[in-house]
Amino acid sequence: MKKEKIIVIILIFLLVNTSCERHEPSDLNTFDCSTCYQDRPEMGRLTVALSINSENPFVPLVIYRGNFENNDIEYIDTSWSEDYWVEVPVDKYYSVTAKYKDGNKTVIAVDGDKLELEYTSEDCDLPCYYYKGGYIDVRLRN
Repeated sequence: MKKEKIIVIILIFLLVNTSCERHEPSDLNTFDCSTCYQDRPEMGRLTVALSINSENPFVPLVIYRGNFENNDIEYIDTSWSEDYWVEVPVDKYYSVTAKYKDGNKTVIAVDGDKLELEYTSEDCDLPCYYYKGGYIDVRLRN
């Protein structure tokens, strides 16, 4: 009985830690001092992860300021690469829609994230700003 309880606890732990949430690259929320800025940047890199395959060799996408439902468009573009990025104003929330083909159907993937600037006066030799967030995952799920 005790052994079964331990197995159940381990399974629950594994399920909780492998949820359906997106998986940001771990280095997006950390920094090294060489990527830290003493002057506050006004713009930063918004990174969008896309699915490129034989049915979708390119993906039309729309980047919105705020939630996409507000229809406040920042950029409209098409990507031929799985890794897309664009410079945008910092400390704002952005959302992206990506349009994919699936046979005769159209699939629209949606995600959003805030691109923030953080300030540190303790982690580097000099006080500086670094980016946090700004990763949007609109890849197709299998």
